[in-house]
Amino acid sequence: MSGIEALIRRYFPYDAFRKYQWEIAKTIYDALSSGKVALIEAPTGVGKTASALAASLAYAEESGVKVLFLIRTKNEAQAPIRELRRLRDKGVDVDFTIIRNRPDMCCMVSTRKLPYEEFLEECRLLRSSGECPYYSNIRRINLNDLMLHIMDEASNVNEYVSTLCALNVCPYEVSRMYLDMAKVGVMTYYYIFSINRPESININIRNSVLIIDEAHNLPDAISGLNSIDLPLTSVIASIAEVKKLIDDEELRNRAIKILRGLQTYMVKLSKVLEEETMVSLELGDVLQFFEDFQAITNAYYEVIRKKRSAGVPIPYTPLSRLLDFHRAILNKVSGFSVFLARDEQGVSLVYKCVDPSVISSPVINEANGVVLMSGTLPPRDYVTSMLGINRDIMEYRIGFRDYVNPENYGVLIYDGVTTRYVERDEEEYAKIANVLSRIYQAYTPDKAILSIFPSYTVLKSVRKYLSPNVKYIMELGSTSIDDLIKDLRSDRKKLIMAVAGGKLVEGVEYRLGSENLLGLIIIVGVPYPEPNDYLDDVMEILAARLNDRKLAWELTYQWPAIVRIKQAVGRAFRSESDRALIILMDRRFKETRLAKIFEDYFGKYTVVDEEEMINEVLNFNVTPH
Repeated sequence: MSGIEALIRRYFPYDAFRKYQWEIAKTIYDALSSGKVALIEAPTGVGKTASALAASLAYAEESGVKVLFLIRTKNEAQAPIRELRRLRDKGVDVDFTIIRNRPDMCCMVSTRKLPYEEFLEECRLLRSSGECPYYSNIRRINLNDLMLHIMDEASNVNEYVSTLCALNVCPYEVSRMYLDMAKVGVMTYYYIFSINRPESININIRNSVLIIDEAHNLPDAISGLNSIDLPLTSVIASIAEVKKLIDDEELRNRAIKILRGLQTYMVKLSKVLEEETMVSLELGDVLQFFEDFQAITNAYYEVIRKKRSAGVPIPYTPLSRLLDFHRAILNKVSGFSVFLARDEQGVSLVYKCVDPSVISSPVINEANGVVLMSGTLPPRDYVTSMLGINRDIMEYRIGFRDYVNPENYGVLIYDGVTTRYVERDEEEYAKIANVLSRIYQAYTPDKAILSIFPSYTVLKSVRKYLSPNVKYIMELGSTSIDDLIKDLRSDRKKLIMAVAGGKLVEGVEYRLGSENLLGLIIIVGVPYPEPNDYLDDVMEILAARLNDRKLAWELTYQWPAIVRIKQAVGRAFRSESDRALIILMDRRFKETRLAKIFEDYFGKYTVVDEEEMINEVLNFNVTPH
């Protein structure tokens, strides 16, 4: 055994490498040692996390760098924590810390339920006044001894936070302080890829290896993290506060003039959004409403002063949203544009990052080492163009068929329905619901069915037509994977209704111990992102960089849909022995460009009518041979 292999094995949390794990670890180690970016694609269940940590920690021991394991959502923290705990149980001293946002790590129950901006204001106030005992107690602790205890006791993020709270110290501040000493920091993308973050930690990128998990999400995540919105509801609420709390007539009139102008502008433009979710605006047209913005600033401070003098415990005002938005658009950063957007909460002005590379390129190209890994990594051209990677690449990809035995899955294309936007109507929704109800009734295994919808709107529209006999779990804002698994403990046979790319699909495991709870995956419709001006801007950027408009369209619209489907399918295959049936439910799946992609990926599929599909569901055996 070579010295390098022995070093990597030292940081591997298991006695032996499973299939592909050594190749992943060796590729990552070689990439880090040669200054290249590692691109790793491997299906869920292969063991990417353990391999990536082993290779990165081996490299870190030689070079003295820190390892930062970056995740998109808090659910995804469980995998690295599990492997780091195994290493410590194995006797390998790897100190780690976990950093989530302040509200998620707050011990004061009443405070952490506040809206984010209000929480930060209250947190600052309590810390500065000495009224937060958890923060005050930090001065009295032995940080190293405390964190050694936490790492040995806490097996997941919730336990990590609750254990620190039980010791009467602030989990966020303790974790932030310990990052200087820890070998590994587990945190969300936010702390590395957000340029206007109100929460910040001290990180030396040049002395860090970045393991970026679920990296297919990174471009969209960067865009979201660095976008700032101004909801119409905030403008309207600001008008009410100015009227109520500003006594100075001149200041009140100046502030209301700006706010009324914005309100009228947004309401008028919102009529354009009846057909689109996002339309591009001229920055100059928006800036005209902020020419006398000092009035808004003065009004903000006057409202805060009034609330404090009245004894309001949290002196927050929606005028702060205007201040933040104004500050952002004045920066006029390259790669950003302004849009009017509509979602379920209403209409907003959005200053949005359309070119994630303006933020990611300096980070990725300056970091000591970078690992981009996912079960569904997009094509290399997309990754390098969207993230602005100028370094050499070392790539290792494992296909679905390389990992899952073809006997363990079947793929059906049902062409009797579609969710194509121009064909959606109540009749189509009812037909989809009827087919889902028939599948549910025909399905006999004691396992759950995961159905994936292109949007929450389609999901809700189909749900109302489901047969009363269908037991379903519908993805809501409050739905958590832990609660869902508890629900499935008592009754496995449920129809889980989730949104493509949502929290019930990305980075979650449907398992109880070694048991896979899923036996059937249904993709209801092709989850293309809905066309809008923002995506058109992204496509133009890619077309200019790649000098290929067709490829730019595929990367902007087609590949996000493919990735979402692959992510959904991956929920059912967490080990080589798992078995599941996959149904692609939309006639567009027969189109040549999509059919070829899925034939290459799965190696097989069968186009079926409704009766043939029901028979396949009846006859598919989820028990391994």
